[in-house]
Amino acid sequence: MPNRIERGTALPVDLFGDEAVFELEIADIWHRDWVFACTTDAVAEPGDFVPVVIGRQPIIMVRGDDFKVRALENVCAHRGAPLVDCAGRASRFSCPYHAWTYDIEGELLSVPYAQPDEINHSEHGLASFLVETWNGLIFVSLNADVEPLHERVAAIEPHVKPLGLGRLHHDVAGTMSEQWQANWKLIVANALDSYSHFRVHAETIEPVSPTDGSYYLAGSARATVTGGESMERADHVVISLPPSFVAIVYPDAMLWQSVRPVNVGHTEVTTGVAGEAATDAGVIVNIPGWDARFVDEDRAICERVQSNVAARWRPGPLLEIERALGDFHAYLAWRLGDVPPEPPVFSAAPGSRPEPSL
Repeated sequence: MPNRIERGTALPVDLFGDEAVFELEIADIWHRDWVFACTTDAVAEPGDFVPVVIGRQPIIMVRGDDFKVRALENVCAHRGAPLVDCAGRASRFSCPYHAWTYDIEGELLSVPYAQPDEINHSEHGLASFLVETWNGLIFVSLNADVEPLHERVAAIEPHVKPLGLGRLHHDVAGTMSEQWQANWKLIVANALDSYSHFRVHAETIEPVSPTDGSYYLAGSARATVTGGESMERADHVVISLPPSFVAIVYPDAMLWQSVRPVNVGHTEVTTGVAGEAATDAGVIVNIPGWDARFVDEDRAICERVQSNVAARWRPGPLLEIERALGDFHAYLAWRLGDVPPEPPVFSAAPGSRPEPSL
């Protein structure tokens, strides 16, 4: 399968509907790489928790009394019941089945009706997983040997650091999740695709962020950053951290999407925004072209392509304007086929645009 993934051509359409490929992705990508979990604002205070799923592993993201964010398995160590179903704040987690209770660091506190010395509490706490934070974004890996996150983002860091993403406030209440009838790879590729603005987003994005105003800045299989014109505002950048996260960043705001594969043809897509001004009612965000139609248009085109996964066709070439998709394809070849990532490409210095091609 890996030799069917090429940097310069579209992905074979059947890869969006192949069950065997999907199982390989769960094992070699979602259970072995860094995956976006939530924002730091979603777990801002001690006891704040959010349930997430990484691949097929249910997890509780929780901030401890020591202010450290942990990723604990959302699985009772007794009989496997989920401990929490929705976000909240707590000082402990009590299983709804038999009330085995854990503190927010994952230690087993109590077991109702257990005989003295019947249960060794230290042996039955909640397992935890690797957590890294980058610019207010929290990533989790189930793989203890995954490369450090700072190495993953090293090539794009010079372009991202001046943006000051850490100062932005995320609108936790306004974060929206829905299930799309499309494969996760298709949705990630679409999120990177400025080529479609003039067609898919003719009345929403194209007037403010035109297709012909996009450009490539830096990237590789590990991460990519591109740029684009924003009418009446400074240019924006698009950050891609495969497999799960893409963000559009403006000088004073950010719009992001994350994906979670449900099955080969269904994906949970979460959309969030962040801005400089936080109020009691939420976060004030001004993003050009952002309204409900933008997400609906993306969903419609992704589901339209997914409906054609049984078709036979020869993948067409990617244009220069689709260069970021080539990086995503290289990521898939790296994770699924052990194809070593090529050195990163730099098309422009931080804060500038690349020279126009002749």
